[in-house]
Amino acid sequence: MSLHLVPEPTRLTASFVAQGSKRRQISQLLKDKTFHSVYQPIMELCSGRVVGFECLTRFEELPYRSPDRWFGDAADVGLGVALELQTFKAALRECADLPASAFIALNVSPDAISSRWISAVLKAVNPKRVVLELTEHAPVADYGALHAVLDPLRERGVRLAIDDVGAGYANLQHILELRPDILKLDVSLTRDVDICPARRTLMGGLVNFALTLGSEVLAEGVETPDQLKALRALGIDMVQGYLIGRPEEASQYNIGV
Repeated sequence: MSLHLVPEPTRLTASFVAQGSKRRQISQLLKDKTFHSVYQPIMELCSGRVVGFECLTRFEELPYRSPDRWFGDAADVGLGVALELQTFKAALRECADLPASAFIALNVSPDAISSRWISAVLKAVNPKRVVLELTEHAPVADYGALHAVLDPLRERGVRLAIDDVGAGYANLQHILELRPDILKLDVSLTRDVDICPARRTLMGGLVNFALTLGSEVLAEGVETPDQLKALRALGIDMVQGYLIGRPEEASQYNIGV
């Protein structure tokens, strides 16, 4: 009698199993909505006032995984836009305790913008409070499709920011194509700006570039008074980081609408 052995799973089979498990996990996350929003203050340097808040998503599933991993896994199984929609809606619901004069910056991918659901969601919101942060890590396949959605929103008062400038795939041509209202300089540029002349020269060039576009410049990752002093000397418009404030739930600010 011959003995038929069951072959070990191939790499392809293992990949399908892993993808299926990942998809079930993301689907359950979407069903249970086990996430919430936190908001990090953004300060205007010339006045010292908090003028806006960046919304960030925190996931409650254990063991802990970073938001980047959750969104990356969702994109891998075709649920990235669905997860962005759910977290986007949650951010708008949960920001009620923030001051009405402050803008709300929300991260969004090119695919999510091109899906057009953002236009519908933003109909119930004061558009002048909204800044859409387009991450520089995600390539834009079709600028025409992106402009078709963004241009009407910007005409209503929604502002556009390019996130992670200096760290992502994009080049200056990408910024020229989109003409954002705000350039967000990545933490890798802010780090050591007070002691590194090369970083100051680069950031100064980006400030001048932004001026020609009519854009404001926001520096992320500010953690020390010396960094803040150096950024002020460079003419940076706004700053964000642990020195200004850590991400908190909107209710923790206790400042009303």
